[in-house]
Amino acid sequence: MISKEVDLWLFRKGLPSNLKQVIMHFMIQKLKQKIDVGVDDILSILPSTHRKYIERFLRLAILKKVPMLQTKDVKMLKEICEHLQPVHYPEDICIIGEGERLSKMIFITNGTVQTYKTNGEGGRIGSKFLEKGDFYGSKELLNWASKLSSFDDLPISTRMVKPIMKVEAFVLSAEDLKNVVRKFWWHFTKDKDLTEFSEPVLEELALSTIKQIRRKAKKKQAIRSLNNQLAMGRPSMNLQRVVSRAMWDQLPSPVQSPAHSL
Repeated sequence: MISKEVDLWLFRKGLPSNLKQVIMHFMIQKLKQKIDVGVDDILSILPSTHRKYIERFLRLAILKKVPMLQTKDVKMLKEICEHLQPVHYPEDICIIGEGERLSKMIFITNGTVQTYKTNGEGGRIGSKFLEKGDFYGSKELLNWASKLSSFDDLPISTRMVKPIMKVEAFVLSAEDLKNVVRKFWWHFTKDKDLTEFSEPVLEELALSTIKQIRRKAKKKQAIRSLNNQLAMGRPSMNLQRVVSRAMWDQLPSPVQSPAHSL
């Protein structure tokens, strides 16, 4: 018998029916083996391919709600997904303080967070509440990262951010975001005048471009070499890893459902 907590977890995550079926299938198998599975263990019981797919599905769904990311390349969003870290915040802890540098974005997946300004006398002004699917700090940090600014120029939070209950969230650090932007810089600078950037920044962009070209050339060479070795019936472990990574980039749904292919 699947517990109510598991049913609630599946509902909160907003998974499509085909992915719910995958999870239920493996949970039923565990129950037949008389192994209890709690909500914290749901993804851990899945095979690696299924677990990674579902984790990425959940992360992509969150990122696509951010206006500045809605038109970005899927490969870039997948790269951001790799850096999203799940966190749990207890009630009433200060996540980000008013006047602090914004060193991270927060994406709420469960619970409620209150943001507000203070009046200098302990009072709260302009309270807003963030719930599942909401986020904080995305616009400010994306604008900062798109200019390839230094960490000394991190934006300042104009609001206090505190949970009013236990909160589950994903966090993206400013450092990880900047690394992704360096890798996919043309998605952020194509509408900008390059004369706005300093010479060191332009050099950094040029080096990034060269690295991307070399990486693509090496990948093509590796694939050609793999094809030759496959023809001989003895692929190396290194080339198998190359193909495995390429397959992961195009990973299909564990359950056949074109509508939910990522």
